[in-house]
Amino acid sequence: MPNFVVGYGTLLYQESVGDTIGESAERKLFQPVIVKEFKRLFNLLPSHYNPSFKLTDLPVERAAANIVDCEGAYFNGLAFEVDEKELLEIDRRESHYDRIETMIYDFATKKPIGLAFVYAANETRTVLTNDASFLPDWIDISWARTGAYRYGHKFGEMYDRTTFLADGLTLTVERYASYLNELIIKE
Repeated sequence: MPNFVVGYGTLLYQESVGDTIGESAERKLFQPVIVKEFKRLFNLLPSHYNPSFKLTDLPVERAAANIVDCEGAYFNGLAFEVDEKELLEIDRRESHYDRIETMIYDFATKKPIGLAFVYAANETRTVLTNDASFLPDWIDISWARTGAYRYGHKFGEMYDRTTFLADGLTLTVERYASYLNELIIKE
């Protein structure tokens, strides 16, 4: 049975997937999907992240994307098939997260597709925060937004509407309103 992974942060950016699994990423079909009952937020503080210092001189721009259980919430992502070796490479990359299986839904039709893996962090393995003064790492948010908008304006807009700062209340695009054009990599 094939394994599917849903990228919802930097794994939305095909080049980032390629950094992990190699050239096979270029041949993958990335399918826009929706994952229900989870909220996407930048509340993970990986120990290996250094602050990006794009918006402030304070060392707070170092949060990574994560998802948390949240009844009624949803987010969009890109599902792609991986073999066992690729799955292990992604597991290594996402070592701050637990790999969990969940139902995914087609972005266009909203109909269920099947099961896929998502990565969600928990406090026993890493540092999580609910302090909205921590901001996304600049590369993380620019790769994610670029990857999302590559799949169309509607898909990109849903990314913006379903991505929050660490408090789970403040939309990331509200905080970054003056920088949205800079957060799309020009190709």
